[in-house]
Amino acid sequence: MTSPHAPILSHYQSIAAITAAMLEAARSGDWTIVLSLGQQYIDIVEKLRDIDASVPLDETSRALKHDLLVRILENDARTRDLASPQMARLNTLLGRIKQHHDHASTFGFKAPT
Repeated sequence: MTSPHAPILSHYQSIAAITAAMLEAARSGDWTIVLSLGQQYIDIVEKLRDIDASVPLDETSRALKHDLLVRILENDARTRDLASPQMARLNTLLGRIKQHHDHASTFGFKAPT
């Protein structure tokens, strides 16, 4: 017999696997993969919201869910730590582009379209 908790725990296991893969991709600097996996993460979280959570989890299932949530949060935090320098560089670059654009506008130059 299949546990009524299997769908919800299966989704949490999928999310944990995706966040682990995101972390590995971030460690190798493959931000394209991180973004792609991020979309998968969002899709599974949306599906998780649709699962009936009204059935209470038994002790074992609760412990597994807790462990999965901890793993998901740890993976997410580590991935964000790796992404922070990249985001800072991007913000700096965008700031410079805006500054050049503002200077060009001040002197009457128009950006090519």
